Amino acid sequence: MVTTEDLPKPNNRVVIDGGEARLAVVRSNADPHKRLAGIMTKMMKQIGFPSVLTNTMPLAFSSAQCGTVRMGDEPSLALLDGHCRAYDHPNLFVVDASCFPSSGSVNPSLTIAAQALRVADHVAKTEFGIQRSSAS
Repeated sequence: MVTTEDLPKPNNRVVIDGGEARLAVVRSNADPHKRLAGIMTKMMKQIGFPSVLTNTMPLAFSSAQCGTVRMGDEPSLALLDGHCRAYDHPNLFVVDASCFPSSGSVNPSLTIAAQALRVADHVAKTEFGIQRSSAS
């Protein structure tokens, strides 16, 4: 299996349309994906696979959606600061994949877990004065 991803675009988003959530996205990586699929198909045939099937998943196929909440240093351009705190709701932290611009075509689960631990340490320290113990 060859996987690529669509790269972030500012206008791609989740929208509410008639009471239903839907993805409003524009494919941004189709040509490089086609080139990679062609290279891999040729390589598979060279090593002895007589038939190689390809299928491009539709944009609505999103098993590891990223990039729906922008993180940044400027509140006018981002919803979250560098510690995943919402600028307009200081008691809200977003620690899922939505603050990642992309996932590098891999499952982001471990990166999400690492981000959650990093943010939890920050919240414990800044909001509650809890320091990490030397045993951890």
